[in-house]
Amino acid sequence: MSETVLIGQIEHETNTFSSLPTGMAEFADASLHYGDDVIDDLEGTNTAIGGFLHVAAENDWDVVPTVAADATPGGVVTAEARETLLDQVLIGIEETAPDAVLLALHGAMVSEGERDGDGYILERVREAVGDDVPVMASLDLHANVSTRMETHADGLFGYDTYPHVDIGDTGETAARAMAATLRGELVPEIVVERAPLLPPLPELRTATEPMASLLAAAADAEGDGIPDVSVFGGFAQADVDHAGFSVVGVADRSVADDVRDTCRALADEAVDRRDEFDRDYTSVADAAAEAATWDEDAPLLLADISDNPGGGSAQDGTVLLAALLDAGVEDAALATIYDPEAVEAAAEAGVGATVSLSLGGRSGENGDSLDVTGRVRLLSDGNYRNYGPMSTGLDVSFGRTAHLDIDGIDVLIGSHRQQPYDPEAFRSQGITPERERVLVLKSTVHYRAAFEPLVDAVREVATPGLCSPDLSAFDYRHVPRPIYPLDDVA
Repeated sequence: MSETVLIGQIEHETNTFSSLPTGMAEFADASLHYGDDVIDDLEGTNTAIGGFLHVAAENDWDVVPTVAADATPGGVVTAEARETLLDQVLIGIEETAPDAVLLALHGAMVSEGERDGDGYILERVREAVGDDVPVMASLDLHANVSTRMETHADGLFGYDTYPHVDIGDTGETAARAMAATLRGELVPEIVVERAPLLPPLPELRTATEPMASLLAAAADAEGDGIPDVSVFGGFAQADVDHAGFSVVGVADRSVADDVRDTCRALADEAVDRRDEFDRDYTSVADAAAEAATWDEDAPLLLADISDNPGGGSAQDGTVLLAALLDAGVEDAALATIYDPEAVEAAAEAGVGATVSLSLGGRSGENGDSLDVTGRVRLLSDGNYRNYGPMSTGLDVSFGRTAHLDIDGIDVLIGSHRQQPYDPEAFRSQGITPERERVLVLKSTVHYRAAFEPLVDAVREVATPGLCSPDLSAFDYRHVPRPIYPLDDVA
């Protein structure tokens, strides 16, 4: 008789410095699926749910799909949204009495009344299924792993890459550990070791040190009875008391003490190598100057790292665009500025028309609006599918989108906040990215997976925004102290 395994996804990376609340509309704008649509829409995709489903088919599980919800990172998740989504999971548990529960979570959700949103979800699920039903969850590499999460789960499994090209693989790892548990081959135990570190997002890129070797050592520690050792960099833009770096192992109870020693050693090594998390960034002025004279065969890519919606920034900053226009840069393309009002103005003017409008700066978090005049080249629904290595096969959308030519710079303006990490973001809007001289992306690291093969050079530009790697710009009140780089640590 096959086991009944319930699956669900409630993911959000919450930037507590953002004033933009995250409600059901924001989940619907990004990725929201219910019931059988969870399987129909996500099977075969490079997502955690896709990974769960792949292993479920191998094991002939009776899958109970509940909800798959993922909103673009932003401000605190409303209590209404949290409970609406969680109710789908709890109702599924009540109606089916599953043998196991697999969840795709982020690990850095902050919600109204429950600042440890993921810990709250796991606690409610544990209360619903009891102590004898295994509950496991995939997590983002940027998870802030709490004691509450550890207490109420039987396994926590993190992505090993940033850009996150292994999301589906992580789902498979979690599901295979669940299969071993259901067969009685694994008695899972979670071990967590923390470090007083809060690295900014760009410094957690896994192709560079110190993350590259820390993750390699974690992978070497995996084996018989040890399905996973994860290095979580944490999410620095979440001001919560459980924020920060951790190393988490999932192991059979018989070898849990050995795995704890491994996790502790890796956490200590990260502290010893904390200076390697520091790096320099390109100023806006230097980026504009280089773009003005760029004459290589392949594009120069300017990453607007601080106004990244993928880390909760408003995506409406125009500082870098203004500098490029002032420098006379042409043959460039920018994705994407979030400004529904500007999209509406362009739509009223119509394709082919010249329109003057006030662009961006509406959140008050990324500088002022920019007065521009441009020709409307395209209007669309903003829908496209990822074909690059990250979240392959996933349908995403900028919402209603306007493509404006502003003095030789093709600017995409969207009605949904969505990180443009796949080249289809440009191609779907009539732009061939590799033919541009300069590309500008509001993204911190994820763009590298698909765009690096298309460009000659990348510059990480220190723009204003709520994903700034300069953590001294934020008023932290809850993170544990001392913590590096806010404080010196021994």
